[in-house]
Amino acid sequence: MSPPQINLLMISLIWDQRAIPIYFELLPKKGSTNYEEQIAFCNKVLHLFNNCKTVVLGDREFCSVKLANWLAQERVYFCLRLKQNEYVQLSDKVWVQLKDLGLSPGISLYLEGVKVTKQKGFEWFNVARSVGGGSNPTAEPP
Repeated sequence: MSPPQINLLMISLIWDQRAIPIYFELLPKKGSTNYEEQIAFCNKVLHLFNNCKTVVLGDREFCSVKLANWLAQERVYFCLRLKQNEYVQLSDKVWVQLKDLGLSPGISLYLEGVKVTKQKGFEWFNVARSVGGGSNPTAEPP
């Protein structure tokens, strides 16, 4: 008999190199949450930290450029994984997919103030890209 599948969404406070869970929800479904669920979840806690420097660290489920845009508008710092098929704008008319940046294991890249995704209405972010050891691209507001 296999152990039960648990889908838990959690927010933790990082203090002195320790993560202290402050809010969590046991999700009644398998699979990832969507953008609307992630926003609703974050809204339950983020307002408690209005006077604090707040950083959202998202795992592979939180890889939405739309979520990154919302966090930037809320003035929340973030580090989210981006899918390798995501585009970044390197110059006025040059768009490149992250997977095509030609990085090999052990090599990192930092792009400051690039537009992420070709869709209209998205902000400019700083993008860090690392290959190897399971690392994925991350983004933060400039």
